[in-house]
Amino acid sequence: MSDSADPPPRATMPEPPVDSVQRDAHVLAGINRILREALSASTEEDLGQLCLEVAEDLTGAAFSFFGEERDSSGRLDHLAISERGWAAYRGSDPEFSQRKLPNGLKIHGIFGEVMIQDRTLIVNEPASHPARVGLPQGHPVLHNFLGVPLRHNGETFAMFALGNHPTGFTEREKAIAEELAPAIVQALLRKRAEVASRASRRRLLTLIEGIPQLVWTATSDGRWTWASPQWVTTTGLSVEESLGHGWQAAVHPEDRDAAHAFWAQAGDHGDLTMEGRLFHAETGRYRWYKTRATPVRDDHGAIIEWFGTSTDIDNLRRLQDRQETLVAELQHRVRNILTIVRSIFTRTVEAGGPIDEISDHFRGRLDALARTQIVATQTVSGRVDLENLIRDELLGVGAIEDERLSIRGPDVTLPADTAESIGLAIHELTTNALKYGALRHATGRLAIAWHVEAHPNGKCELIVKWDETGVPAMPVPPVREGFGTELIREALPYGLGARTELQFRGGGVFCVISLPLPAEDVGQLNRSAEG
Repeated sequence: MSDSADPPPRATMPEPPVDSVQRDAHVLAGINRILREALSASTEEDLGQLCLEVAEDLTGAAFSFFGEERDSSGRLDHLAISERGWAAYRGSDPEFSQRKLPNGLKIHGIFGEVMIQDRTLIVNEPASHPARVGLPQGHPVLHNFLGVPLRHNGETFAMFALGNHPTGFTEREKAIAEELAPAIVQALLRKRAEVASRASRRRLLTLIEGIPQLVWTATSDGRWTWASPQWVTTTGLSVEESLGHGWQAAVHPEDRDAAHAFWAQAGDHGDLTMEGRLFHAETGRYRWYKTRATPVRDDHGAIIEWFGTSTDIDNLRRLQDRQETLVAELQHRVRNILTIVRSIFTRTVEAGGPIDEISDHFRGRLDALARTQIVATQTVSGRVDLENLIRDELLGVGAIEDERLSIRGPDVTLPADTAESIGLAIHELTTNALKYGALRHATGRLAIAWHVEAHPNGKCELIVKWDETGVPAMPVPPVREGFGTELIREALPYGLGARTELQFRGGGVFCVISLPLPAEDVGQLNRSAEG
């Protein structure tokens, strides 16, 4: 070959036929329509009819259907039949005439060739096809057929079929249908994912709205992006007012620094917890809440948002505070009781006498103290009813039904520590009356009465009178002060600020105990009187 030889001609790509370019443009427009309108379809059937309409328009088919095999059942469920297909039906089946999709059809015949062999199939002479099994009653006469498998994750799960092209289906219509197939699968899966997401969100919102916690979401710097209806109802702040850092308006001013510190740790911890007070719109006061926030992470472990709950623990906090108070009171009560027991023991022993007598006195005084404790622990308030206190002491010596006895006075309750001392005083008076006084002699009489006396300075006193009469004996003052005398004359004034009077007179003992009442006790007495 010489240098003067002509260069070989340049290779060029053949221009596509005009009808091929137009076909591709129409197919692309059809695919775009399917993908664009898929999410606006309200049901899978609406989506299926959209896909079938596009396929019929592009291929010239007279009618079509869209079916799916569910759970490898070997049965075909219709997802959709085109409007042209409904119109072409000539049967008398009432369910079909009511546009009820036929389901559970056995996958066999020509349709089975598409599903089972996983291949696109053109049949232009279905009457003579070896796989033909006939048509359901009323089905349009099938002159020709084009079936296309639909695949997901390498498996054929559905198909769409076109029927009755005016001149028979060709490779052209086959190519168009196969190009539409991936878009149809994508549209169906997107629709199902969108429906599942909506259902999941509805379930989540229903769950959130059904729990008592306040629920919210936020970014890592504490800017809220959403708040539940419970938050709105509880705090009185709308969702819009709570977004960003608006939620801080519901936090108690003294707890806002703690809330800022809470979010300052968001980048360092997997979970956040704090206790603080939130405004409670219904009561107009702040209540204690325990707030927890859990991070929501992406596939790489990065925190994309925080999911938080705030749980009302106000009652729990109050119970804890009450428990701490009760424990402190119990410790005080135990120390006080031990002091009283030690004092009772010491004074009983110092009084002297036979050991049996000392034992009886000591046991009786402990029993009186125990009775007061039992009554105090049986009431929520821990207070002791004065009348019950007196009657329990008399009941212990069998004198409560004695006709020589008179007990009267208004309803009065005493704090446990006050009731201990008054109970011991009543016990000493009862023991003395049983041994020497009105409860020993048939002619004796005992009147126990009390009332509340108001003074001009606004203070009140509880006046308790013990009055024995009819004792046939000359007044004999004790040779020395015993435990009871010392208790009434010295311990009650010292411990309770009481004024006392104790007389050993002819006819029996006369005792008056005037006990100042705290303001809260006076209020309780007034409420009892009103009730």
